[in-house]
Amino acid sequence: MKFSRIILVTSTLALAGCAPNMDFGANPTTSDYTEPSASGLSSVRPYPNPDDVCQVIRENEAIREPVNNGTFLIACPKHERGAIRDRLNEGAEVIGHAKHWTVLAVPVVL
Repeated sequence: MKFSRIILVTSTLALAGCAPNMDFGANPTTSDYTEPSASGLSSVRPYPNPDDVCQVIRENEAIREPVNNGTFLIACPKHERGAIRDRLNEGAEVIGHAKHWTVLAVPVVL
């Protein structure tokens, strides 16, 4: 019984480390660029252009809930306020913050 409880606690802690913590605030936590993976995010490609700082990110258990079929997720470094403002002006909505990154839901334009 005690052994199974240890396994359960260890498994829970290991799984918790795989998902980004969305409880970070909007203020920049660094002025340097970090990889999205350092904040628990998995990037796909730059957004909207190949040389931009924002990244399209894959959904995961921590951030799947706020996304619907009409949006996709991006993340921008928190200190890139101009890039974040541009995405907001294009209709994106901030859904959370993952350490050094701001996570946004962008509407799909057909």
